[in-house]
Amino acid sequence: MNSKRNGCFLIASRFINCLGSGIYNICIPLYLLANTHSVLTTSIFFSIIQIPAIVLLPFLGVWLEKKNLKHGLMLSNALSVLLFTVLNVFLMTEGFHFYFLLGISFLEKINHSAFHVMSSSIFARLIEKEELVQWNGIHSVFDNIAHLLAPALGAILYAQAGFACAIWLNIVSYVLSIALTALLTYKHNKHIAATKPQPYRLRLKEGFQFILKNKQIFYLFILIMTLNFLVSPTEEVFSPGIMKTVYHFNDSLYGWTASAVSAGVILASIILGIKNSKKLSMKTCFYVQAWLMIITGICSILLLKISPYGFYALYLALCFLSGYFSTFVNVPLTAQFQLMVDEEYQTRFFSILSFSSNLMIPLGTLFAGLMSDLLRSDVAYLFNGFLMILVLILVFRKLISEKVN
Repeated sequence: MNSKRNGCFLIASRFINCLGSGIYNICIPLYLLANTHSVLTTSIFFSIIQIPAIVLLPFLGVWLEKKNLKHGLMLSNALSVLLFTVLNVFLMTEGFHFYFLLGISFLEKINHSAFHVMSSSIFARLIEKEELVQWNGIHSVFDNIAHLLAPALGAILYAQAGFACAIWLNIVSYVLSIALTALLTYKHNKHIAATKPQPYRLRLKEGFQFILKNKQIFYLFILIMTLNFLVSPTEEVFSPGIMKTVYHFNDSLYGWTASAVSAGVILASIILGIKNSKKLSMKTCFYVQAWLMIITGICSILLLKISPYGFYALYLALCFLSGYFSTFVNVPLTAQFQLMVDEEYQTRFFSILSFSSNLMIPLGTLFAGLMSDLLRSDVAYLFNGFLMILVLILVFRKLISEKVN
């Protein structure tokens, strides 16, 4: 197994795919607003295309488990090329049509979900086990660079050349992704493919049972869900709440908070990618993440009337540290799952993981919004930090009792 070669081609393929998807995701709301002049219509559009992609995730995992994942990634990119080519031709000949755009975006969202599951599942089959954390770190660097570049590139392309040009660039990116995926050295497990087919319902049930029966995986799964529920709302709820409603800072000052988090994520990813560092335990990083939330809440309360700009400087540092330590949780945890989950269950597991995460994030966001409205954003953030400490204590006690800590 040539880990270096496979790692480079897989990460490059995923980076280009994510860049193309990101450009489309930033252009489509601009195009919709320009043609419908309605924020409500745009929000309905995105709600419609996201719900099926979330609901179908577990079923996608079951369907993909016996498939050749290399071929699956190539077909996913090819389907994106087809969908966007059809979209561009239609727009050039017929012009804007809401329902046609909705249908194409609906199919592409499901297709992108399948691509994400396959690229997560194939990783452990292409990379040596002892190098998984390192390559997941490199993968995290490029994922975050794609997420940073795509909005800027998409907005510039849309403003300067229009929606059609952005779509053509998308098509080129997916063609490049196909070419890079074709270079992977991948051997399909024919034993899994040859196993007797079972009903979808039974195979999906087995996927959930696998998580429940493997206690270590189950407790780590709970930790991921805890992060998604309590920490993920920071960007959408807590950070704007503290910056705008508590401190009344202007938009430019608020914008730097997301940049500070991204800087922390990228630095941590680079460190993990350069060397397989084990100096920071995952358990320590979980607790640090929780204490950063608590410290942020306390400092916000104490400095509100004393030194608002002193708090702002401190908050930027805390945002950077939050991005840094969350990466030292997410990347090793992903590698841990890739090692612990049997190959025959990997697509099912990662689809269930994505499905659960996609449920917990909006639920956590709703909870954060309600608590912020009730208590104030900084107090609610402090409360979430204490909740996270409580969950960590309970879960790590269980892990110790299972002798897996």
